[in-house]
Amino acid sequence: MPQSNQLKHTDKVAISSFTEPNTITETTPLITLQRIGFEVSSRGIGESKFSSKTSNDSQILIKLPSKPSSAKRTGWLSGARSAKAASHTQSAAHESKTLLTDISLQILPNEKISVIGPNGAGKSTLMKLILGLIEPSSGKISRHPNLKLGYVPQKFTVPAILPLRVEDLLAQTTKRVTATEQAYLYERLSVTQLLKKQVIHLSGGETQRILLARSLLSKPNLLVLDEPMQGLDPESERWLYEFIDDLPAFLRCAMVVVSHDLHWVMRGSRRVICLNKHICCEGQPSDLGVSEEFKKLFGHQYEQPYIHKPHDCLHHGSQLS
Repeated sequence: MPQSNQLKHTDKVAISSFTEPNTITETTPLITLQRIGFEVSSRGIGESKFSSKTSNDSQILIKLPSKPSSAKRTGWLSGARSAKAASHTQSAAHESKTLLTDISLQILPNEKISVIGPNGAGKSTLMKLILGLIEPSSGKISRHPNLKLGYVPQKFTVPAILPLRVEDLLAQTTKRVTATEQAYLYERLSVTQLLKKQVIHLSGGETQRILLARSLLSKPNLLVLDEPMQGLDPESERWLYEFIDDLPAFLRCAMVVVSHDLHWVMRGSRRVICLNKHICCEGQPSDLGVSEEFKKLFGHQYEQPYIHKPHDCLHHGSQLS
């Protein structure tokens, strides 16, 4: 009997020290990309490139690829069609365009990553791959089972004939915040006074605030922002950057931000990925700023910001003799 009790105690210890496989820790990757490549034909992204999954936050409808006909073709017509299909396939292969190649990266919890690169570098394509809106042409993407995505798109337009109020748009997401947390979020982003307003009547800054609020209502553990400041006035841009930099504890999450603002990227990011259809360089801003790849792409655009240092002059309290 004592032996039986000891075994039961041992079992309890083993169970209490066991970590659930779906538990996210600080070192658990939220998403892993391995040797990812993405190609598109000259006609655009084919239906087979789209994912059959949709993002709950983005509410984007993805058209499913149509199934090929199961009917058998016989005789010369089958051969003719097969030859034509093979010719078309070879032609399409020659016309395909590579948007991304050999992309490998991991995103950890609470990590802030900035993605920079010239126009046409594949930044938005990379965001769509992370979101699961398109499937890679090669490589593998692994997502944690408890991954919760939030998304603030580069552009958001609503048809003028659609009577969509702000409160209706915010209702189209899964809310995981408490009433107190929602009130705090609405106050910080100045949402409350816009709830009855039509979305089509919002300014650029108001629209981005609403989209950011909508994405955070679901408490994502990975927030993707695809050039969220594009087209905003300087004041709105500064205000939103400050909000992102200082998220309250209950909203903190990993972030991937596509930005053209190199000064904010080099100041406010812990990890920067420089993209030009492949990862040219990545690392901490202090290391990236001196790399040759970075200088080739941005050396003519980026200069170290001026840092004012005390010196002998009246506004520092010195007395001129």
